[in-house]
Amino acid sequence: MPTMKKATLKTIEQNDNVSLYSICFDGNNESEFENFLLKFRDNAKLNSDFRIILFALEKIIDKGALERFSDRKAKCRTEFRQCRLIQEN
Repeated sequence: MPTMKKATLKTIEQNDNVSLYSICFDGNNESEFENFLLKFRDNAKLNSDFRIILFALEKIIDKGALERFSDRKAKCRTEFRQCRLIQEN
Protein backbone atom coordinates (compact mmCIF):
# COMPACT_ATOMS: atom_id res chain seq x y z
CA MET A 1 0.00 0.00 0.00
CA PRO A 2 1.49 3.39 -0.98
CA THR A 3 2.24 5.84 1.80
CA MET A 4 0.05 8.91 1.97
CA LYS A 5 1.62 12.33 1.63
CA LYS A 6 0.43 15.18 3.78
CA ALA A 7 -0.79 18.20 1.89
CA THR A 8 -2.32 21.60 2.45
CA LEU A 9 -4.55 23.76 0.31
CA LYS A 10 -2.96 26.87 -1.10
CA THR A 11 -5.12 29.75 -2.27
CA ILE A 12 -4.37 30.54 -5.90
CA GLU A 13 -7.09 33.14 -6.46
CA GLN A 14 -10.00 34.39 -4.39
CA ASN A 15 -12.65 36.95 -5.26
CA ASP A 16 -16.41 37.43 -4.94
CA ASN A 17 -17.07 34.93 -7.75
CA VAL A 18 -14.80 32.02 -6.96
CA SER A 19 -12.06 30.62 -4.78
CA LEU A 20 -9.37 28.66 -6.60
CA TYR A 21 -7.19 26.34 -4.54
CA SER A 22 -4.36 23.95 -5.30
CA ILE A 23 -2.79 21.13 -3.34
CA CYS A 24 0.65 21.79 -1.91
CA PHE A 25 2.42 18.65 -0.70
CA ASP A 26 4.48 18.99 2.47
CA GLY A 27 8.09 19.79 1.70
CA ASN A 28 7.22 21.67 -1.51
CA ASN A 29 7.10 25.45 -1.73
CA GLU A 30 5.08 25.41 -4.94
CA SER A 31 1.56 24.08 -5.31
CA GLU A 32 0.69 21.49 -7.94
CA PHE A 33 -0.92 24.28 -10.01
CA GLU A 34 2.26 26.35 -9.83
CA ASN A 35 4.29 23.26 -10.81
CA PHE A 36 1.96 22.81 -13.79
CA LEU A 37 2.54 26.43 -14.86
CA LEU A 38 6.31 26.10 -14.52
CA LYS A 39 6.40 22.79 -16.39
CA PHE A 40 4.27 23.68 -19.41
CA ARG A 41 4.42 27.46 -19.94
CA ASP A 42 7.51 27.28 -22.17
CA ASN A 43 6.67 24.02 -23.95
CA ALA A 44 6.16 25.11 -27.57
CA LYS A 45 4.56 21.78 -28.50
CA LEU A 46 1.82 22.15 -25.88
CA ASN A 47 1.60 25.93 -25.85
CA SER A 48 -1.79 26.20 -27.55
CA ASP A 49 -3.36 23.70 -25.12
CA PHE A 50 -1.71 25.52 -22.21
CA ARG A 51 -3.20 28.84 -23.35
CA ILE A 52 -6.66 27.27 -23.71
CA ILE A 53 -6.49 25.97 -20.13
CA LEU A 54 -5.35 29.35 -18.78
CA PHE A 55 -8.05 31.15 -20.77
CA ALA A 56 -10.71 28.84 -19.31
CA LEU A 57 -9.39 29.42 -15.78
CA GLU A 58 -9.40 33.19 -16.33
CA LYS A 59 -13.08 33.01 -17.41
CA ILE A 60 -13.94 30.94 -14.34
CA ILE A 61 -12.08 33.38 -12.06
CA ASP A 62 -13.83 36.37 -13.67
CA LYS A 63 -17.36 34.94 -13.91
CA GLY A 64 -17.43 32.19 -11.27
CA ALA A 65 -17.53 28.41 -11.57
CA LEU A 66 -20.73 28.23 -13.58
CA GLU A 67 -22.19 24.90 -14.70
CA ARG A 68 -22.00 25.96 -18.36
CA PHE A 69 -18.18 25.86 -18.11
CA SER A 70 -18.27 22.10 -17.59
CA ASP A 71 -18.93 19.41 -20.16
CA ARG A 72 -22.21 17.74 -19.25
CA LYS A 73 -21.43 14.76 -21.47
CA ALA A 74 -18.18 14.02 -19.68
CA LYS A 75 -18.31 11.17 -17.22
CA CYS A 76 -15.90 11.66 -14.38
CA ARG A 77 -15.47 9.36 -11.42
CA THR A 78 -13.25 10.66 -8.68
CA GLU A 79 -12.53 8.55 -5.65
CA PHE A 80 -10.77 9.73 -2.52
CA ARG A 81 -9.80 6.93 -0.21
CA GLN A 82 -8.51 9.31 2.42
CA CYS A 83 -8.09 13.04 2.24
CA ARG A 84 -7.21 15.08 5.29
CA LEU A 85 -6.93 18.84 5.26
CA ILE A 86 -4.06 19.79 7.55
CA GLN A 87 -4.28 23.57 7.19
CA GLU A 88 -5.03 26.27 4.68
CA ASN A 89 -2.35 28.74 3.59
